[in-house]
Amino acid sequence: MHSDFIHTAAGEPLYFETTDNFEDLRQRFFDVVRRCRLTMQWPAQRVLTWVIDRGIFGSGVFEKVLADPATHLITWDKGFQAMSWPPVEGLSGRMVIQRARNRSTDLRSYHFEYWDRCRPGNTRLRQIVVQATNPKGRTIQVAILSDDLQREAKEIIVLIFSRWLQENDFKYLDKHFGINQITSYGIIPYEELRQSVEDRQVCSSQLKALQTQRRQIKSRQSRLLLRQAKGDHEALQCEKLIKQRESKPPLTPEDKKQLGRLRSKQTRCKNNHKKLSQQIEHFSRELARLEEQSQSVEKTQSRLEQCIDQKKVRMDPAKKRLMDHLRVIARNVFYRALASFKKAYDNYRDDHDQFRQLTQSAGVLEVTTDSIVVNIMPQVSFSPQLRRVISKVFEELNAHQLVLPDESSRKLIMRLADRSELKVTLQKQD
Repeated sequence: MHSDFIHTAAGEPLYFETTDNFEDLRQRFFDVVRRCRLTMQWPAQRVLTWVIDRGIFGSGVFEKVLADPATHLITWDKGFQAMSWPPVEGLSGRMVIQRARNRSTDLRSYHFEYWDRCRPGNTRLRQIVVQATNPKGRTIQVAILSDDLQREAKEIIVLIFSRWLQENDFKYLDKHFGINQITSYGIIPYEELRQSVEDRQVCSSQLKALQTQRRQIKSRQSRLLLRQAKGDHEALQCEKLIKQRESKPPLTPEDKKQLGRLRSKQTRCKNNHKKLSQQIEHFSRELARLEEQSQSVEKTQSRLEQCIDQKKVRMDPAKKRLMDHLRVIARNVFYRALASFKKAYDNYRDDHDQFRQLTQSAGVLEVTTDSIVVNIMPQVSFSPQLRRVISKVFEELNAHQLVLPDESSRKLIMRLADRSELKVTLQKQD
């Protein structure tokens, strides 16, 4: 089961779909974008820029993106090999990105040098080669690929180097909201999906099985070749040592013993060479046989028919989609409520945990005709400093004159209380 998520550049989830791996991301991408536009009611002419990881890389994808003036793509240039730095042509610019660590004033500087150029082999695309250095001095070199020729290079670098915000959100959604839970084990056989999925040709099962066998045999043959090369090197070293000792007579008894051991080792190496050669030759014949077989089998077959023949099924995503909508809504409500606390507390190490403890606290309601006072009773002992922060957040919240949504116009007042304030009295009933 796969989930295709679309986040804002700030890392907030906007839209998602649940599917499987019948199609890879390069095939799903354009349909997901189209349905996202419809759902978000974005006009077709509105230009959208998509920042995606390496899974989207492909010449066919960029051809479609280049043909659509309302779509831009920023991704990593897959397979880029690090080059000498700085390049001969000279740098295009330098920049520094500062990120807060444990609090808003605890800043770390990340230094970037970049070379903005046309991508070699395709001048319609833009390649930005970046050398990035973190605060510890560790340097990496990567290349960014985009069809957007007008956007500032610095903005493109910031956008793609901020994709970790989305990854962090996935982790948080999984840990605290269960976004990876299956929810339902309902299935749909692929036989029933004939009319609803777009079929395509893929590598046939027979050819794939032969290719797997070929990889396994080549791997075993490579290990034998390595052993053989190592044995040949040892035999050569033995031969050199034997000649050195024989060239310096007279030989002592210890020298003769040493020569005997070297000759024995040399003989073993030569015998092993013959055995390994036989095994290597056997694997070569097997590879030739598999190559001959691969020429006679069908190279491709229908992906849909392949799934049907293998009795594969697709997990029914309907129930999971509903639950995931609720999970994402809960996540967004939590983050919106957290914002003022996060700013006032200014401690990024545990602000989420402290606020979560607060949201899970019990409370006592004081109900009057014109207001309801919510006395929050924390489950844990907050420090005096943290209590002051929470009280300040509640004061700011109460300043908005919250009203109970029951058409009674009663004010809703939040207050941080203490268990010592709670008094329980018993009243005798007549």
